[in-house]
Amino acid sequence: MMVKFCPQCGSEMVKRQIKGKQRLTCSCCGYVHWNVEKISVGGIVTRKDRILLVQRANNPGKGRWTIPGGFVEQTETLPAAIEREIAEETGITTTAKKIVAIGELPNPKQHDIYLTFQLDYCHGQIKKQQEEVLNAGFFSIEEAEKLPLADLTRQLLTHYSGDKLGIKQSKIAPQHANGFYLYM
Repeated sequence: MMVKFCPQCGSEMVKRQIKGKQRLTCSCCGYVHWNVEKISVGGIVTRKDRILLVQRANNPGKGRWTIPGGFVEQTETLPAAIEREIAEETGITTTAKKIVAIGELPNPKQHDIYLTFQLDYCHGQIKKQQEEVLNAGFFSIEEAEKLPLADLTRQLLTHYSGDKLGIKQSKIAPQHANGFYLYM
């Protein structure tokens, strides 16, 4: 995303050398545009030893099954964002419990940051959002592994224990695939 005008005073942005890199700065007030980030969240929700998955209705990944999630709004907290996204996509009410993985895709135009939460199921029956979700349901790990899963969802599910659902402890060591780093 190219910033043409200063978000503080509205003057034209120009490139200047700052801390060893060419950065956009305001020609008038000196504002420095450091980065462009996009923050997204995903949620692992279990109920009776089954995990909530949604089938994407849009690209990227149309037709693939994934954990529910989406973008964080500018004015909301991370837990509020994932609880809202799950409710919007599936009609299920949840409570964020903890962060279980962090992913990132750094590139020159935008740094994508993705946080995966483990959530407690509170209540509700699945009522899918027609615009974003083709299908939704709770699946055992074995059933889920037979679905056409999104790559990130497949990676997250491999970190679940066999008989007992729960995130395995692991060190923060990036797993790299197609430029995407996942820390679990």
